[in-house]
Amino acid sequence: MGNKGLSEEIVEKHESYGMVGINRCSSSGSFLFGSMANHRSFITLSVKRASRRRSLANDRFSAESRDLIEIEMTHSQFGELITSPGMGDGVPCTIRAFDGKLLEACPEPERMVSKFEGDLKATTKETVSLLQDLTNQLDEALLPGNKALGKKELGVLLQGLKSALQSVTDSIPFIEQSFGEEMEIQIDKAITEIEAVGSHMIHKTGLNALAKANADLALPDLRTPMLGKGEGETK
Repeated sequence: MGNKGLSEEIVEKHESYGMVGINRCSSSGSFLFGSMANHRSFITLSVKRASRRRSLANDRFSAESRDLIEIEMTHSQFGELITSPGMGDGVPCTIRAFDGKLLEACPEPERMVSKFEGDLKATTKETVSLLQDLTNQLDEALLPGNKALGKKELGVLLQGLKSALQSVTDSIPFIEQSFGEEMEIQIDKAITEIEAVGSHMIHKTGLNALAKANADLALPDLRTPMLGKGEGETK
């Protein structure tokens, strides 16, 4: 049996060897962590264990089929990730698979309006409760036979009224301002997603058109004509 030499494949593995891949994916609709939308186009990033294979004087890197981790990101999240390194803890992402196990799908996010309605209702309820308590204290103090409120008690009531007024003049406008800012952020994200999906569709349509054009293109007949006996001979 002869020596395989260069054709013999050598496989090298190590726990530190890995392969990372980024793809653009489409679906019928997926919710992604950190996003309010239902996405039909998004970015996936996967990390797998890998090996190095050498044969015929060349190295080839191949990955195992099982993902160590697979994450999904919106187009705007992916753009923020690669353009803003070192910013805090990073950007939100959706973990789809871990150690070869498919994880539960990301739950549908709470509507933005509902979240701010909840904040507004909680603040309003707290303010009304405080005013009601102050009103009850004043009613109690004004009942016949009850001792008039002293300077200390009046100071406590005044502080309560100031707190209620601050809730109306500061907290509620702050919630309204936060809602407006969040709306602007979500609009910017939506524009980024629309532009990314549109660009992908244009790119895909162009590739399909080129593939069809190449398939329909008839190659010229470049066959050399047959020479008869004696033809082409130098006299």
